Amino acid sequence: VAFLGAVTVVVCPTLEALVDKKPMSIQDAPQTWLAAALCLVGVGILELLGPAESGDIIGWGDALAILQAIGFGTSFFITERLMRQDPSQALPITAVQVSTTSLICALWCLSDGWVTSSNDQYALWDLFANPSLRIAAGAVAWTGLVTTAMNRFIETTSLGKIASAEASVLLATEPLWAAIFAALLLGEKFGWNDYVGGAFIIMACLANTLDLKKKEPDNETETLSP
Repeated sequence: VAFLGAVTVVVCPTLEALVDKKPMSIQDAPQTWLAAALCLVGVGILELLGPAESGDIIGWGDALAILQAIGFGTSFFITERLMRQDPSQALPITAVQVSTTSLICALWCLSDGWVTSSNDQYALWDLFANPSLRIAAGAVAWTGLVTTAMNRFIETTSLGKIASAEASVLLATEPLWAAIFAALLLGEKFGWNDYVGGAFIIMACLANTLDLKKKEPDNETETLSP
């Protein structure tokens, strides 16, 4: 999921071409097409090659991972445009994003009975009141406060201070950290296709920051002294 999430590096340039009408031909933005090619190869190796186990088949989980990458890429694109107009609006922008997420999740919890149910041990009240569920409650609190609210505020602030090309390099390290923590804390094992596919996707993230466009020669002619 972490590696597939790196597809965001292709989403933002695509939106620039479709929404902002930015020239995105091979001559105008060769690094974008290089990044797209590396990303597609990486995803192909990651998903289609390697040992054929029951958990490795392509399914809804992979589709959802791609959709979240598109969603985050769209969010970065819109946030960067807003922060470019007024860099001081990081907190209000973050507040709107987090509030919207909170409202949707609250409606989902209500529809599933997670707030008022007394039979489900993972209902909202029991989750925080039951001492045996402290680890789960801590994970929920950490996800909401740190990796959602605080994370979004930091990302929004950074998009107003640094170029998106620099931000994409920093975001490219996310799959690496996710893989490291998954191996250390969850004991997940990776096959050769995970390493090779992940490496291609990381190279795609880095390639998107390169300046490969040929510089036009200076029109000014030099005067040679006799």
